[in-house]
Amino acid sequence: MHGRRPVAFVVILALLVTACGRQQTSEQTSGMNPLLPAPLGTAWGFIDNRGKIIIPPRFEAAQPYSEGLAAVKREGRWGYIDRNGSEVIPIRYRTVQSFRNGVAIVDTGLPDHPVGLIDASGSWVTQPLFRSLSAADGPDGLLLGQKEPAEGFGFYDRSGNLVLGPYFLAFPFAQGRARVKKGVREGFDDWLIDTSGTFLPRKSLVLDGIRFSEGLIAVRQDRKLGYMDLEGNISIEPHYDQGGEFAEGLAAVQLEGHWMFIDKAGAVTAEFPAGIAFAEPLSDGLSLVSADRDQSGRKFGYVDRNGHWAIKPSWDDAEPFHEGLAHVGTWKDGKAAYIDHKGRTIWQGRNPSP
Repeated sequence: MHGRRPVAFVVILALLVTACGRQQTSEQTSGMNPLLPAPLGTAWGFIDNRGKIIIPPRFEAAQPYSEGLAAVKREGRWGYIDRNGSEVIPIRYRTVQSFRNGVAIVDTGLPDHPVGLIDASGSWVTQPLFRSLSAADGPDGLLLGQKEPAEGFGFYDRSGNLVLGPYFLAFPFAQGRARVKKGVREGFDDWLIDTSGTFLPRKSLVLDGIRFSEGLIAVRQDRKLGYMDLEGNISIEPHYDQGGEFAEGLAAVQLEGHWMFIDKAGAVTAEFPAGIAFAEPLSDGLSLVSADRDQSGRKFGYVDRNGHWAIKPSWDDAEPFHEGLAHVGTWKDGKAAYIDHKGRTIWQGRNPSP
């Protein structure tokens, strides 16, 4: 995360890990009351969005629910529980990711080729054939994986067959496009491909973003940042010094030290308060910002889409809002909390010891 210190009490979000973009969980789309992982001293449990403990703390770590299941850690291994707290996929994996489109990436811990894909019953969809694996874009999308270091990265179907590649470096598909690198050269060796593997026409630009979001990707020309559309056309002329992905119709960009929101036409819609060092894309209508440019200690707060402070910087660590709440904390007193859009504490606990 740009400009941010590693999170001491991290809530692991597989949507970030896989770099495949934000997506609503089945809990959001079904209207079910969300359950959120919460630390209480040495253990993790789950609370609802009113701060009530629903699943008592008994795990070493926990991830948010996705598609009705949450990953939990016990005795150094990971598995999955349902919304009642019952273990439905055995706790036996070295690492796991959240479910997405009915499947989840898991690492068995086996030597050489530990990573594969399971379904909600725990059955293998893709056998552990990989050293690394990233989720597909959409239920029928291609997996990005690496089987052997010398082979580079390729795109595979769910049977583990190579479909596209291999490439020296690649990122998962998003909106039918993927960023790949053909060789070891810098700069203009980056390409965009479509799902057939066709290289899109080259532009005199350097790709800055790793994926498309809301139909646009960040690019650079003469060291300035702008945005390109899915067809390779410049949608927003390179003009800015920094910028993030589009979310909720807007992108946070920086010019000469000042942050602002722009829309997809490139028009400035709001100016951020002064002193912001970095701004993340909108999530639940708020942008998580690092406000340490004019102060000695880094603090995090939230700005709304109109550029106004929704929650002024007061936290040492913070995550974007998700399902109406954000996970925040302070280092000095080991405090962990969930806050609402007004900055009110809905639940408070203590960070588990490292």
